[in-house]
Amino acid sequence: MQKLLTLNNLGVQGLNSDIRPWELPPEFITEGRNFRASNAALRASGGSLLWSTAPAFNPGFVMPVKTDASDFWLVAGRSAIYVFDGANWTNISSVTGYAGIGADGELLWNGCKLGKIPILNNELSTPEYWSPQQSSQVMQPLDFSVGNTWDSLNYTCKVIRSHRNFLFALNLNENGTDFSNSYRWSHPADINGLPFTWDETDQSALAGKAQIGGDSGRIIDGLSLRDSFCIYSENATNILDYRGDEFVWRRRELSSLFGLLSSNCVTEIKGTHFFIGDGDIVKNDGNKIDSIIHNRLRRNLTSRMSVDAYDKSYVVQSPVDKEIWFCVPEDNATLPNVAYIYNWRDDSWSVRDLPEGIAHAGYGTQVQPSLLWDDWNTRWDDAESTWGSRKDSPLDETVVGVNSATGELIMLDPKGQSVEINTVVERTDLPLEGHNNVTTLTRVYPHIDGNTPMTFQFGSQDHAGSAIRWLPEQSFTPGTDRKLDLRTTGELHCWRAKSQGSGRFILSGMDFEYSMSGKR
Repeated sequence: MQKLLTLNNLGVQGLNSDIRPWELPPEFITEGRNFRASNAALRASGGSLLWSTAPAFNPGFVMPVKTDASDFWLVAGRSAIYVFDGANWTNISSVTGYAGIGADGELLWNGCKLGKIPILNNELSTPEYWSPQQSSQVMQPLDFSVGNTWDSLNYTCKVIRSHRNFLFALNLNENGTDFSNSYRWSHPADINGLPFTWDETDQSALAGKAQIGGDSGRIIDGLSLRDSFCIYSENATNILDYRGDEFVWRRRELSSLFGLLSSNCVTEIKGTHFFIGDGDIVKNDGNKIDSIIHNRLRRNLTSRMSVDAYDKSYVVQSPVDKEIWFCVPEDNATLPNVAYIYNWRDDSWSVRDLPEGIAHAGYGTQVQPSLLWDDWNTRWDDAESTWGSRKDSPLDETVVGVNSATGELIMLDPKGQSVEINTVVERTDLPLEGHNNVTTLTRVYPHIDGNTPMTFQFGSQDHAGSAIRWLPEQSFTPGTDRKLDLRTTGELHCWRAKSQGSGRFILSGMDFEYSMSGKR
């Protein structure tokens, strides 16, 4: 007697490698690469596309800049800072230059915007700003006080961030002396202006300097958290609340257990921080810190992250897809080669390969190649927005990475483009009738959208954790094929779906037709 098991909502939970696969509900997958888990389905998604190649200056940091008239990318590297307008690269390096930035120093850039003014910083140089935002304007040294700049005083910091109309400098070095657990804040700036002083001795200003003691370790980074500013150290998280009196800020320790892995590893979504900690990915709402990867992918993250290059990690968000990309180096990689992607709307995880050599990534506008009507005829199933939602501008928003060796700007999330995606999603140790019944799987009916061929493979196991007997791969064309005929017997069953070339698919579920074959 044939029986039927219907598996729906495959993309609700996404990937889980922490819990033993035989204990997982059927809608989880146990292995996967280059897919997106969203809207209760698994979508083939991945690949990369070259956008433009910069002049030779070893770029290591990208920052999108939107203005009323144009959209730019600031790209900072070992020997220069360039601005890219989608067509042309222009050197906007400051007059003093960046002679002190040596090998791998291009990976130490960070930045922020105060109002509309971009500010870039490298601990091997001094903070600079770009105003007005025009290709003809070079970077300018940031003022420290009246008549002095950070550069003239030989003051540097590891990270500079904005909060409200203040600037914060974190992990200080002043005239050759490290103050790794100290921070400064500027006097508040006028609207779309810059602070006139950072001098804590100026009685007419609100500027100040303080330090975080105890076992917090050196300060790593900081970011606005609603009305407060959060400072992340190696071993602690502290929050500064604005007081408005002569003390300006009140500091409170949120955690003495959770610190930040590296700079550029924290982002904010709807009043909550998401960041990479020591062997964990967590969220901070200002009152407590909770892991979002525990019992999901934490074991995979900690076992594979490079112990030599972990400090090269970074985080970038993709608001249009409701995703946060936690980009880390795995195995022997020296730069991030894998993105652990968290969908905060669906609370699901996926994993994507990154091209080799991506030093940093940002989310912003990018010129995309024009697509004719005939080009879209084979790609309607891949579209993730409505026809009328396309912007009139040729610019669109996407995740863009920079290769420090080649200078290439690379689109890391191409949509509607013919690129190799190499999607694989897999589930093992799936019981159809519990762990004490043997079943024979005879047919599978995929719930799938798409119009290009893909590959399915099925197999069986004798018991939990045992070797898999995989059947040969079968090609399946969504919209043309209806079912897959097979015959495999075991206590547990496995399935694997793979893309072919640039073909994409959306898999939401499957119907398994099987018969009972005894008990064990």
